[in-house]
Amino acid sequence: MSDSTPLAICFGEGMVALVAATAGPLEDCRTFHRSLAGAEWNTAIALSSAGIRTAVLSRVGDDGFGRFLTAELRAHGVDDTAVEIDDQAPTGLYVKELVARADGAVDGTMHYYRAGSAAAAMSPEKLAAPVASTLLARAALVHTSGITPAISASALAAQEALYSDHRPGRLVSFDLNWRPALWRGREAEGREIVSGFARRADIVFCTRPDAEAVFGTSDPQELRALFPQPRYLAVTDASGAVAFDGEERAESDALDAPVVETIGAGDAFAAGFLAGVLTGLSLTGSVARGHRIATRALLSTRDHVD
Repeated sequence: MSDSTPLAICFGEGMVALVAATAGPLEDCRTFHRSLAGAEWNTAIALSSAGIRTAVLSRVGDDGFGRFLTAELRAHGVDDTAVEIDDQAPTGLYVKELVARADGAVDGTMHYYRAGSAAAAMSPEKLAAPVASTLLARAALVHTSGITPAISASALAAQEALYSDHRPGRLVSFDLNWRPALWRGREAEGREIVSGFARRADIVFCTRPDAEAVFGTSDPQELRALFPQPRYLAVTDASGAVAFDGEERAESDALDAPVVETIGAGDAFAAGFLAGVLTGLSLTGSVARGHRIATRALLSTRDHVD
């Protein structure tokens, strides 16, 4: 890619996913397939596939899983130079349990094993490291989510620092990605925190179920009234998307495409939409690009596009 191409930075935890090879209870599954996971990392890979220069800002353990993750970023054309290596804490992982559906697809349930991971030690100080600060100074977009502030106090502080350093000409994107398991026992605090990030972002994504759980409504027009601050707001579900650019509204059905499993499709949609914004597409064009990339994430039980 040319150096003149906009640079997008995705900030958040990458994990190894161990995906059950067959549908059924975990106790009955003997084989698992390893793949890259983590909402912001999925988005980074999809952004790169859309022709956007992309880097990840994160931390992994000095272990085989961490080396696998950074190698996967490089294989997909994503800059991993701002992924710090921690020689004490491990790389986080999750196990995906599959349940067969009557239509031939499968539903995935995520079981996290990420407490005390290397990424949990993300902090404002890490953002000031030379490689990270140089990339941030060049970035046209920083993409974040509601997951990072849930994993540790220092990760929350780091995301706050990114929002405080809201430079002219640099967009900040926020994907709600509500994870109740990460906010267990502090749900009210979590709702307040993610609402604050949404109000300060330039671009906001949320699914209808997540919006209902966090904001008490899934109606796009009501959500726009609740969050007038972001220039762009995109509300999605399996049937399609409603997006806003200021007062302009665009509505589009999802593309008719084969579905194996849906986890990661939202990250891919966000990447397509962001790629549209960064390359000057209209609101309708950005939504369409989001749908096109999302269909690629539906074709396997991996969380990211290939």
